[in-house]
Amino acid sequence: MRVMLMSFPTRTHIYSLAPVGWALRAAGHEVRYVGQRNPSEIDPFLQTGLESAWVGGDFDIAKHRQYGDDGASGASGQVNDPFKLAESRPERLTDEYVRAAYETTAGMIRYVNSDEFLNEALRYARRWQPDLIVWDPLIYAGAMVAEVVGAAQMRMLYAADQNARVHFEYEKLKERRPEVAWPDPLAEWMTEWLGRHGCAFDEELRFGSASICPSPSCVRFPLDVNYLPVRFVPVNRPLPMPDWALEAPTRPRVLLTLGVSNRQVHGVEQASVSELLAGLGRLDVEVIATFNKDQLASVRNVPDNVRAEAFVPMNEVLASCSAIVHQGGGATVGNAVVNGVPQLIVPGTIWSERASAVAQEKRGYGLFIDLEDITAERVRDKVARLVEEPSFRENARQVQAEMLATRTLGDLVPELEAAAARRRHRSAATI
Repeated sequence: MRVMLMSFPTRTHIYSLAPVGWALRAAGHEVRYVGQRNPSEIDPFLQTGLESAWVGGDFDIAKHRQYGDDGASGASGQVNDPFKLAESRPERLTDEYVRAAYETTAGMIRYVNSDEFLNEALRYARRWQPDLIVWDPLIYAGAMVAEVVGAAQMRMLYAADQNARVHFEYEKLKERRPEVAWPDPLAEWMTEWLGRHGCAFDEELRFGSASICPSPSCVRFPLDVNYLPVRFVPVNRPLPMPDWALEAPTRPRVLLTLGVSNRQVHGVEQASVSELLAGLGRLDVEVIATFNKDQLASVRNVPDNVRAEAFVPMNEVLASCSAIVHQGGGATVGNAVVNGVPQLIVPGTIWSERASAVAQEKRGYGLFIDLEDITAERVRDKVARLVEEPSFRENARQVQAEMLATRTLGDLVPELEAAAARRRHRSAATI
């Protein structure tokens, strides 16, 4: 079986698809990434050990920044983004907000799936003839190309399913306001492109025939989507283990990381580095902060209990941590869950961060502070609770056990093979 992996060309997205590629490769299948080339993110593709083929020209994240925004930020460092995709508070989801969020999402998806990219991906697929395409939630080219060439297709989620949540919020809006002729720009765009190639839009293309989901169950939205829960597989930048990480800490160790997504997409950090460090500096803990020189440039005094490292092997370091502070990205959530580590989330706005933070606090193994509410005192108090109150560790261990009991991607391979076989049979029957 030939399998195409189609990823948004940045580190987190590339790594999120790697485990399903490894599982399929281990089962004897031919697997390769097919997609656009991001000049600043070539190494992550190479680090997966899987083949890559570039189509559709370059997509340099640093040049594009956030869809619909020039990257401008306010005095707080927060990007001006009036319709945040991650917003889930009912009181803020007005009719106008929901409409704008859906239209913005559809426009962003079309933006990152340009005609040039779609057409070149289709030419490649016609030559290579994949049996299955596994696609990133941003890369709808995966579903559309699969429909044209007669391949099976599924999504591989890397965080809570924000695209689906926004879609269903929009559907509820249409039900509330039937007197309005609500457009569906995503379906209209897909219909137009598919029609050029003799195919019709089908609702299955919106979220894949199935969605492989490695998130903890409490983070999964209760939506009418065919989710396939799987165990999260940590995939981090390959790094040697530093000696200090092999030594047992003499006091509670706390990992502080803001990842790379905000800097890549927005060009700035959304959270206040100074307030985070100041709060952690007031605790009797050892802090491992994954900050580089640029992130620390505005910090007047780095507390004595902070070890700043540009990158650390996250999964391995978390094994010795009592808590982690982060912005709620899906990969960081997964790394913390498989290590049973309580989490303080300062939710970003790019994807599912706030919804995940709320869900984890409700489940009892995490806490959160909204971006606009960050102060050193709040950071200190909430991390102190995570470290000192046993219930957070106990609940984190329970969620860890639930995750480790979930089937692996290796267990899922027969289902992927069967989906490809069914599609081949269906395609043959129409010839």
